[in-house]
This record gives sequence, C-alpha cells and structure tokens, in this order.
Amino acid sequence: MKSTIITILAIVLIIGGIIGLSYAFGWIGVHQTETIYAAKQDAKRKVFEQTQSYVEGKRQSALKYYKEYQNADESGKQALKNIVSQDFANFDEDKYLSGFLRDFIRECKYKSN
Repeated sequence: MKSTIITILAIVLIIGGIIGLSYAFGWIGVHQTETIYAAKQDAKRKVFEQTQSYVEGKRQSALKYYKEYQNADESGKQALKNIVSQDFANFDEDKYLSGFLRDFIRECKYKSN
C-alpha cells in the first residue's frame, strides 16, 4: 500500500517536472504559438471580414474598379481583371454583393482571359 502511494506520487512529480521543464524551456509556448495563437488570429480575421466596415470597403473597392474598368482600354481592362481577381480572391461576392457589382467580380475572378 505504502509503495503504491509512493509510486503514484513519484509519477505525479515526474509528470509535473516534465511540464515545468517544458514551460521553462519554452517548448509548450512554441506549441501554443503555432496552434492556439494561430487559431485565435484566424478567428479574429474571420470576425473582421464579416464586419460592416470591411464589407462596405470591399463594395466601394468593387465600385471603383468597375468604374475604372468601364473607361479602360483592352490592356487596362485585362490588368484590372487581374487586380480584382487578386483583391477579391477570399471575398464571398455572392453573400455580400448584388447586381452588376457581383457579376463584375465574378467575371474577373472566374472567367478566362
């Protein structure tokens, strides 16, 4: 009975020592930075992308690009398509845009040159 308690206590101390050394040498901190911190940043980014200011800024950019596209020559139109395609790559135009702006962004992102 006494040896069982000593064995359990020794195992708890060894595990505690390993965890303490991990914190002391920063191994757990590195793991947290790579996983937990990255997940927190990703969640913050997703929340930001759904804010009214972000969406309104994207709408204004889409309108600006559309107006520039209407007045551009052929090479300018192609350049603007490339810019719009990159700028709106991770933007869900179906969810946040409607009408001609959504169609314009879709054309730039998905249509062949």
